[in-house]
Amino acid sequence: MERKTIKKISIIFLVWVLFPLVSFATVLSYIVTWCFYILYAKTDAPKGQPLVPLSPWRVFKVTLYVLAYVYENLTGPFIPSIVQYIWHKLSSERKKTTVKKNIRYGIRPRNFLDVYSPDRVSTTVLKNTKEFSQNVFHAASTNTSPISNYSQTSDSSVIILICSSWNSGNKSTCMPVAHNLQSQGYVVVVPNITLYPQGKIAEMVSDVQQTINWTHSNIRQFRGDPSQIYLMGHSAGALLSALTIIHDVCARLNVLPLNNSSVRIPHWNNAPRSLAPRVQGLILFSGTYDVTDHYAYLHHKGLEQVHALPRVMGNTPGSFVQCSPMYLLDQALNRVMDPDRLKMMLPRTVGLIHGAKDHFNPPTSAQNFFELLVKAGIPTVKVKIYADHSHISPKIDLIVPTKRICVLLLEDVKEVCKGSAGVVMMASGKLREKHEEDEHQFGSQSRRVSYDENQDEGLNMMRDRDNGKVSGGRPVLITA
Repeated sequence: MERKTIKKISIIFLVWVLFPLVSFATVLSYIVTWCFYILYAKTDAPKGQPLVPLSPWRVFKVTLYVLAYVYENLTGPFIPSIVQYIWHKLSSERKKTTVKKNIRYGIRPRNFLDVYSPDRVSTTVLKNTKEFSQNVFHAASTNTSPISNYSQTSDSSVIILICSSWNSGNKSTCMPVAHNLQSQGYVVVVPNITLYPQGKIAEMVSDVQQTINWTHSNIRQFRGDPSQIYLMGHSAGALLSALTIIHDVCARLNVLPLNNSSVRIPHWNNAPRSLAPRVQGLILFSGTYDVTDHYAYLHHKGLEQVHALPRVMGNTPGSFVQCSPMYLLDQALNRVMDPDRLKMMLPRTVGLIHGAKDHFNPPTSAQNFFELLVKAGIPTVKVKIYADHSHISPKIDLIVPTKRICVLLLEDVKEVCKGSAGVVMMASGKLREKHEEDEHQFGSQSRRVSYDENQDEGLNMMRDRDNGKVSGGRPVLITA
């Protein structure tokens, strides 16, 4: 009798409770995924891609990504940081800041920028600027240059902040972090760049080029030093920053690889007077630097059809490698006749900052890029992977000066701008001691992608997609 009762209760539970819950979750997953596809996957979709997916596995992956993104923003640093920032601004003494807004730097509709000038020049920044300018001038110049005059002035280092994503973002959202950097004594330039689908990678790189050109020509009137320009980017902005500079160096050295794709990254229309770099340093947060590798990661996550990156980059194997800073630098190292010329034209300092728990752009990309930069002979290369953080964003983690992570990231920025020579790989940052598992995964051993392997899974995946096949996996990482 008791067994029959338990059996009946179980059947009722399955029919009236569990089955409706599973059905509701399934229907909701399909609705979320289909809405995501309708909003983001229709533009420039490859031939043969369905309007919406029917595969339960793909629907599950996309839904999981959306839920993880929402959860991270609700429980992660986003809302707490905004609240802390508001409280900090209300409780601290209000100071008038110098901001010049909506300055046009190009001809496209979004080509406007804001300039944040410090009310006072930080003595630390000034000291670093003078010392580093003198070192650079002594090492790079062969004749009299305007740089030598700038290094003797009291102008501040300049940070160009690129924080837009591929299809969204506005310079106004960068205001809190720009104010924070401004309070440290930096001159901060925040541009709006062309977004997808109004433009693709060529237009975006062109906007970054024009921003740097404008800064070189006009930043003195804002008490900025045009010989001390640093490019700071987050996520998409990190890839854009690295690609803009490395592609320019390869073009100036005439070592660009053969390009059979439809993507044509523009060359700069003004040639520099010497072998000096366009910018002195790169400060890159949570970036990906190998588009082929990242496409494979997106495919593994079931996101390659809805993510903007493949379509921004041309959506072909050939265009992916043309848009990969790692590939371009690797080709330059193999083809350049005079490695010293390559070294002189690259930025003097590069800082790569990443979160060990970043599920959007895994930190292996930063580690691989780190080795190539070291191989290229850049005097100062630093990579710091913070163990307890996910997708580190300067727009969130750099807005509250009293937060521990903000203090550490500001120190990272200062180290790049200071330009002290050396190669540093810190797997955990300074937040806590690393566990053995983290040390195994993010140890001091650097690895890189071998571009000469014919079995590169990322490229094979693209070819299989074009042939109507399905493949999976990640590109093989070869121990250096």
